[in-house]
Amino acid sequence: MPMNIHFFSNTQTGRIDYQKLLDFFQDEPNFEIFYDNEKVDIVYSDYDFGFEYEYKITKVSQVAGIYKLDPAYLNINFMLCLPILIPAYAVKEILGFAQKLTKQFDLAVYIDSYNDVKPFNVHDLFSEFVACQKKEIEENPPVGKHFVDGDKLTAICKYERTIDNLVECFHSEIAVNHAKPLYNKENDEFGICSYWYLGNATAFVPYFDYVSINDEDGEFKVRRSDFFRFMDRYVQKIDSYLPDLYVLKKKPEKASHSVIGKLKKYAITESNYEEVKFADLIDKN
Repeated sequence: MPMNIHFFSNTQTGRIDYQKLLDFFQDEPNFEIFYDNEKVDIVYSDYDFGFEYEYKITKVSQVAGIYKLDPAYLNINFMLCLPILIPAYAVKEILGFAQKLTKQFDLAVYIDSYNDVKPFNVHDLFSEFVACQKKEIEENPPVGKHFVDGDKLTAICKYERTIDNLVECFHSEIAVNHAKPLYNKENDEFGICSYWYLGNATAFVPYFDYVSINDEDGEFKVRRSDFFRFMDRYVQKIDSYLPDLYVLKKKPEKASHSVIGKLKKYAITESNYEEVKFADLIDKN
């Protein structure tokens, strides 16, 4: 069940212009608007992390006990359905966008745990999200989700979200490939996989657990410990942008080809692993 954030307008400013609201979303990337007789669904598709969330405009109020709330505010039947079981990094992005929206349309908010309508506050709402997530996990232990250290997951998500920025930081001289979360059902092992295409200077995702190496013979994966056993002398740690960020520059990359044969001896059995969506990762704090 999502955490529903209800939007209210001040009686002095009157009801919101819904057409302007819809135009606002139409101008934003990755939003689609769906209409039916009872509601309007404004759906955001997060292609990087593999999940969707939505805003809703409804005919009927979805706020319980609305008559107990400050009459200085109008319920405009507009709400954000915030997913509970996704990375905190994504939640902060969603709340950041919602803050932009509330400023644009001069809106306040209400959630079930509030006593009354309040001004939008990112830190306050994020704290409420953390409490809601904790309660949900305790009452309904999630299936198919994987818990990752919160600081590490934030760094991994930031890497994935800012790949273009990293490419620019490296002046397009270093490949910055997407990472993949992997899960092994046989031994309940989970980890983050970084990718290296032989012949390319490469950045490695923070806190990676595996490296997938692609050469002329195909692809094989090794664990982090085995990778560093042979590659430690070639890679360089650059953590000014992200913690635990390693890069393999052009000259060392070419020299490192001499140890590929040794690395292959430590290849893991890939058939045991399946890809997992970033949306299925939850911060473990």
